[in-house]
Amino acid sequence: MKQVSIYFFVFTLTFYSCDNGVDKSLISDAEKLTSPNGQFTLYRYFIESSMSFGSGFSVIKILDSKEKCDYTDRDFLRFGNDAPFFIKWKNNDTLIVKCIIDGRSLSDKQPIKREVKKWKDWTFEVEYYSIFSASAEIIYPFDSYSIADKVITFTSKKDTLTFKSDEVQISLDTKNIFLTQFKIDTFKSKLGLAFSHYDFQNNYNQNEFLKQQSFVKIKL
Repeated sequence: MKQVSIYFFVFTLTFYSCDNGVDKSLISDAEKLTSPNGQFTLYRYFIESSMSFGSGFSVIKILDSKEKCDYTDRDFLRFGNDAPFFIKWKNNDTLIVKCIIDGRSLSDKQPIKREVKKWKDWTFEVEYYSIFSASAEIIYPFDSYSIADKVITFTSKKDTLTFKSDEVQISLDTKNIFLTQFKIDTFKSKLGLAFSHYDFQNNYNQNEFLKQQSFVKIKL
């Protein structure tokens, strides 16, 4: 216990006490999500631990859309070591967030807990889950797609895949649509989330997917 406490103290001292910002080399997986009125942009990114024994964490930052994001600045919101896998704007000042709780096993109920967090001018309605399983990413070159009635469908020569928009988080690249689907699954009467990851590859209309509150990947 003393050793753990010392590690935590060293990490906290290193991370918070120095005047410099976060080392940019520790930052990865940056994405952005614009508010419904276009006035604000939410940035989500991952910060690796600077200590060999530590673990990294995801953070978010919300700025006026005209403002440039400084990823090294320490003014961000962190959900502890819990990982926010789903973020969508409920309206221009409230967001819905779903997190995987760090280190928690399956539970009798999902979500395990709910809370409302306040950060600056925004309200976050947060749900916390534990994980059941996660599949490897499936590369899926598609021929066509459709978006209608909160359902997203991808079609190839071999088959068709359909997703409910409230059960997925989407990130966009130039010619790639990275989609993560999550559903509650059960094992011996215990519940957890099962994740499936897809990389859809082809030309597409980005504006159509932005209407589904898709993140856009950022090159750092």
